[in-house]
Amino acid sequence: MLRKTEVRVIYDQGVEAVAATIRQLYEMVEVEDERVHRLVASATAAHLQKIEQLTGRINRLEEELSNRVRQVHQLSLTVKDLTRQLKSAHQQTRLAKDAHLATVMKNSQNSSLPPSRDPCKRRKSLREKSGRKPGRQVGHRGATREMVEQPNHLVIHAPESCHLCGSSLNEAEVEGSERRQVHDLPPQRIEVTEHQAKTKVCGRCGMKNTAKFPAGINAPVQYGAGVRSVVAYLVGYQLLPYERCAEAMGDLFNCQLSAGTLASIFKECARETVEPLLLIKEGISKSEVIGVDETNLRVNQKQQWVHVSSTEKLTLLCHDKRRGTTAIENIGILSNYKGVCVHDGFSAYDQYGQCRHSLCNAHILRELNYVIETSKASWAQEMKQLLLDIKAAVSQASGSGKTRLAVRQKVEFLVRYERIVLEAGKLYEPLRKKKRGAKTRRPKESPIVAAARKLVNRLVARRDEILLFMTDFRVPFDNNQAERDLRMLKVKQKVSGCFRTETGADEFCRMRSYVSTMKKQGHNVMETIKSVFGGKVLMPALRC
Repeated sequence: MLRKTEVRVIYDQGVEAVAATIRQLYEMVEVEDERVHRLVASATAAHLQKIEQLTGRINRLEEELSNRVRQVHQLSLTVKDLTRQLKSAHQQTRLAKDAHLATVMKNSQNSSLPPSRDPCKRRKSLREKSGRKPGRQVGHRGATREMVEQPNHLVIHAPESCHLCGSSLNEAEVEGSERRQVHDLPPQRIEVTEHQAKTKVCGRCGMKNTAKFPAGINAPVQYGAGVRSVVAYLVGYQLLPYERCAEAMGDLFNCQLSAGTLASIFKECARETVEPLLLIKEGISKSEVIGVDETNLRVNQKQQWVHVSSTEKLTLLCHDKRRGTTAIENIGILSNYKGVCVHDGFSAYDQYGQCRHSLCNAHILRELNYVIETSKASWAQEMKQLLLDIKAAVSQASGSGKTRLAVRQKVEFLVRYERIVLEAGKLYEPLRKKKRGAKTRRPKESPIVAAARKLVNRLVARRDEILLFMTDFRVPFDNNQAERDLRMLKVKQKVSGCFRTETGADEFCRMRSYVSTMKKQGHNVMETIKSVFGGKVLMPALRC
């Protein structure tokens, strides 16, 4: 930049000096401009190179980011799939665990499983503690065998000499005696009675007359009513298999019998009970309250069924290949029955609407025990206590001669019942069906929850049938009578394994029906069986 004095000096030198100075300035401007252009060009190239480098790096980062995004998306899908699989696996594991727990925790005290399938551990009884000490109770009179006035044998024991001085006592008078009696069985042996039918010739007409043998004496050698009665008693009542029965007869009476002979004797006993069974069936059909039940039975390696219809004084066991309505129709009792039928809730019984139904509360208590043990549900404990309270109240009222509970007491029980089932119903809302494509399916749930839900539904839907024993004192709290009548059949199967033929199962059911009925009515079992072989069969009373 020229100073003002320098410009004046150049101006004073003339036009040529000014022109030369201007040319010099132009040259300097051009040089500077060229230098600037070079610098700009150099800087632009460097920046462009950097920009290209940055652009390439950005592109690479964007591509890498895109790859990472795809990987993250894929991993997200994988995580979702694994989460779904894990959730499904957890659900299946829980269901399997609950199913295993539900199976393991079931026993004869909280389900319909037989006692034979109980694990080897301490059982829990439905009975509550009485509070009394074990053993003989205070005030119990006790019992002992009394002496008989006329003994079969008399043995005299007299001292022969004095214990002090040794003198003989043979001539001494008896001043007193002390009695002691031994009750024992006499030696058991077979007695043989021979029957001889004599033949005489009439002196008037010459006709030969032969006496007739008594009824039942048909073979040259046969067993009498006593032997046959013991055989039927051991096989049909004490449930001995044929081989063990034959062994017992040989050991006790020196009577050697074959299995075929035993089978023939038992068949004869069953055949002679046909008429009493008709009376038993008639009596049950006319009873005000009956209990019905069924149990499976192995016959010739196949599962078949035995149905029982019973009262406190009558028992009818019927064998059939089927369990349901067809078998019930074959028995022929429920078809026209008009009284109260107590059962465990088997659906086939519900089809007979002409009679009233009562559910067995022993089954309800067992199911409540199962819910208590598996889910610790308070409502189940409350319902169990309620049923036991009602049972105690009914028992107390019935023992006092009353025929019904007080109205206020009955209402209180019903209010408690409704409150409990309402509380339980909130825990088990109705299952909603989930859509799956075009089909619908119920969501899976734990067997423990399913059992509790099923029980709650039954408590709601069948309240009147569960509590019928509260309103009608003729109705028992449970169906234990029918179950007891079936129990010996399961013992027979446990001892013998199965029945070889359907005929054998039928014969056993007929014999047990008759013997059980007569025992309920106070008859001695052995005397009852003797009457069958003695020609005068004892008949059951229809009303006792």
